[in-house]
Amino acid sequence: MIYLASGFVILYCVLLIVFIVVWLSQNAKYATSDFPQSTGMTIIVAVRNEAQNIALLIESIVKQNNVILELIIVDDASEDETVKIAAGYLEKLDLRILYLTEEERGSSPKKNAITKALNIAKYELIFCTDGDCILFEKTLNLYVQMFQNEQIKFISGPVTFLNSNKGFWANIWEKLQIVEFASLVGSAAVSIFLGKPNMCSGANIAYRRSVFQEVNGYEGNLNLASGDDEFLMHKIAQQYPEGVLFAKTEACIVQTTACESINDFYNQRKRWASKWTHYESLLPKLLAAFVFFVNVSTLFLAFLFSLEILIIRFLIEFVFLGLILMFLNKKTAVLYIPLVQIIYPFYVIFFGIISIFMKKTYTWKQRTMQ
Repeated sequence: MIYLASGFVILYCVLLIVFIVVWLSQNAKYATSDFPQSTGMTIIVAVRNEAQNIALLIESIVKQNNVILELIIVDDASEDETVKIAAGYLEKLDLRILYLTEEERGSSPKKNAITKALNIAKYELIFCTDGDCILFEKTLNLYVQMFQNEQIKFISGPVTFLNSNKGFWANIWEKLQIVEFASLVGSAAVSIFLGKPNMCSGANIAYRRSVFQEVNGYEGNLNLASGDDEFLMHKIAQQYPEGVLFAKTEACIVQTTACESINDFYNQRKRWASKWTHYESLLPKLLAAFVFFVNVSTLFLAFLFSLEILIIRFLIEFVFLGLILMFLNKKTAVLYIPLVQIIYPFYVIFFGIISIFMKKTYTWKQRTMQ
């Protein structure tokens, strides 16, 4: 048994070294020459109860440089002043506000909201983000440049968390989430660089509307509330193996809010974990299973005090996470990597088990979803 556990961890270390090499060798590909200034982009944001955040998002969109934009906000029965705040920007940019009806909501309100907006979008290029996000000023300009390469059909961008400065313990909680999420960002990026797209975040994706229609959008997974990002990317990658790009440039980082409470974090991660069993492609399922068994093996070896191989794992992992955090401009979070490394095996095993054996329902935006 110890040899099997050691084998899993050693293979993981080898893969991490490959990830480091690939990450260091790749950069985003976008046009450096002039591109048509008439190229427009439609931003789609599905929202529910984002009164605390929506103004910051729209302000960051207003400040976008050298790109023609329209913003479509689709409200899903917000119970706060989200729509009122958004409506205050009607004179500052090309903004339309739609409302998702009860009939349109279905089992997957976000997917249905995005599809409704796509049906009236002015432009071929689509950018999707969330109501609690903030964009840098050059983000959408760079995406338009990347799409000048006709081969590019889908772009996944980096995401990290904002610093709320709400106190000592809140700061630690945010830093732990920043490190954990950085591992997902790095893994997602490398998988795309290797031509095997696996993960992405709906807070920062862009694609061609015609390709969305060509792959029949979200058809086939409308029974799940989550997956508006990864399921679509998988479908496009299957149709266009060379058509998915990761935007490895700091100017394309989207910042969002971390989960404030452990309960919010639990429901968010349960929502994410609920997707992997529904992937049509075998590779994401195998990777999820591999990560699960690597962490089971890690705890097994730690229990037997077989520490040499675990030290090697943690050192290589530290280097990889450090590189991603430096790219995300989260240098102070590097200090929290060892703490995350201790917690992470328990976290992976816990959510791996509940994704299979527990009910697939979770609470999100004051609703029970599946």
